[in-house]
Amino acid sequence: MRLIPQTMLGRTLVILVGGILLVQALGGIFYYRDWKNFRESAEHSRLIERMATYVQWMNAASPLQREFLLRTNRPRGMRAWQSTQSAVDEEAHWFGVEAFIRSGLSEELGGIDLKRIRVDDDERRPFGPGGGFGQHRMRGGNDVPDDQRPHWGRMMNGHNYNARLMVAVLLDDGTWLNMRIPFERPTPPGFIPFAMPLLFLSLLVALVAFIIMRRANKPLARMAQAAETLGRDVNAPPMKEDGPREVRDAARAFNEMQTRLRRFIQDRTHMLAAISHDLRTPITRMRLRAEFVEDDQQREKMLSDLDEMESMIKATMSFARDDIANEAVSTIDLAALVESLCEDMRETDCDVAYSGMDELPFKGRPVGLKRAVANLVGNALKYAGACDVVLEADQRQVTLTVKDKGPGIPESELEEVFRPFRRLEGSRNKETGGVGLGLAVVRSVAHAHGGTALLINCPEGGLEAKIILPR
Repeated sequence: MRLIPQTMLGRTLVILVGGILLVQALGGIFYYRDWKNFRESAEHSRLIERMATYVQWMNAASPLQREFLLRTNRPRGMRAWQSTQSAVDEEAHWFGVEAFIRSGLSEELGGIDLKRIRVDDDERRPFGPGGGFGQHRMRGGNDVPDDQRPHWGRMMNGHNYNARLMVAVLLDDGTWLNMRIPFERPTPPGFIPFAMPLLFLSLLVALVAFIIMRRANKPLARMAQAAETLGRDVNAPPMKEDGPREVRDAARAFNEMQTRLRRFIQDRTHMLAAISHDLRTPITRMRLRAEFVEDDQQREKMLSDLDEMESMIKATMSFARDDIANEAVSTIDLAALVESLCEDMRETDCDVAYSGMDELPFKGRPVGLKRAVANLVGNALKYAGACDVVLEADQRQVTLTVKDKGPGIPESELEEVFRPFRRLEGSRNKETGGVGLGLAVVRSVAHAHGGTALLINCPEGGLEAKIILPR
C-alpha cells in the first residue's frame, strides 16, 4: 500500500506515534469516564466540610450570634435558617448522593445520630423564574423569613446551578438548622483544551524519535551504500566498524564477505594463469611434432587447431585477469570517450555514426568501458557493416545504445550469447567471431559498474545492444 512508509525510519515513526496516540486516546476515554465521579466526590466532600463547620458554629453560638451567622457569615452560596421543624420530610428516601452527604456529615460532627440529619435532593423541584421557591413547597417553609425569600430567589436564579441539596440538622438545643446549598455538577473540559496538550506531546515525542531514529538508521544507510559500492568495485574501502554492537557485527561480517570475494577473484585469476602456463608447454611440444607430419593437409589442420587453442587460452587469460577488477575508479567524460572511439574507427574506414550528449561526467573505469564499447561496435561492424552509437542520460542512469541493420539474433539466444565461449553458428561467422568472449566482457564491465547489458531485436530489422549504467 502507498500509505505505508517504505523506509524503516518512516515505519518506526508510524508505529511509535501511532502507539502514543492510541495510549492517549484510551487514557482520554478512561479520564472522561471517571472524571465526573472524581469531581463529584471531591465536591461533596467540600460541601460536607462547609456544612459541618457551619453546624458547629451554630451549636456554639448564642441566639444573638446565631442571628448574625444566619444573615452574614454563611458559607458562599448557601442559604440557612433556623426553625422548630425540619424543612426535609422524615420520609425522604436516602440513597446515592443523599446517603453519602448524610453519613459524611455525621462523621464530621463526631458521629452524631443519623436521625438528627436529613438530606433531600432538591434537583427534582426547580426554582420558579419569578424568584422565591416557585413550586417547591417545603415542610416548615413558613419558617423562612418573608424578607429573605426574594433575596434568596434572586441569588438562586442568578447562578447557573443545576443541582440543589436541602439539608436539615437537629441542633443541640432541639431546633433545626435548615440549609439549602446549590452546587454545580462538574462538566468535563472541552475536547480542544484536553486534546491540545496531548497533541503537542505527541508531536514533541515524534520529533525527538525522528532525530534519534535518524541517527540510529545511519549505519544501515552506510551499509546499503557499501553494498552498492561493492557491486561496482570489489576493492572499495571497507566499512567503518562503529556504532552499536549489532551494527558493528554486521559491518564486520560485511567486510569479511568483501575480503572473501576479493580473495576468490584473485584465486580464480591465479588458477587460470597457472593453467595457461601449464598448457603452453604441451601446446609448444605439439606444435613441434606437427611440423614433422608429412601429410600437408593434416599438418595444417593440426597447426590451425593449436593456433585456436592458443588464442582461446590468451582470451581466457584476458577475461579472467579482467582489467575491470583491478582498475581504479575515476571521473571521466564518458561522452568524449565514446565519441573518440567512434572517431578512431571512422579513421579506419568503418561506418560508425555517433549521436547524443556532448559532455557527460561519469565515475567509472575508463579502460573497461572503452573495451566494452569497442566490443559492441566491433560486433556490429562485423555482422552488419555499419552502426549508430547513441549516448543518453537522465538523473538516474546512463544508456549507451549500438544499433545495426544486421540479421539480428533469435529471441531464444538473446541471453545465451552473453555466456563465455558461446557463439552462434550460421548467423555469426566463426572465423571472425573470435572465441565467444566479447559479449561476456561487455556484461562483465556493465556489472562491475552496477549496471547491465542486453540485446534487443528491432521490429524493423537489425539489433540494438544496450549498456545501462547507474549514475
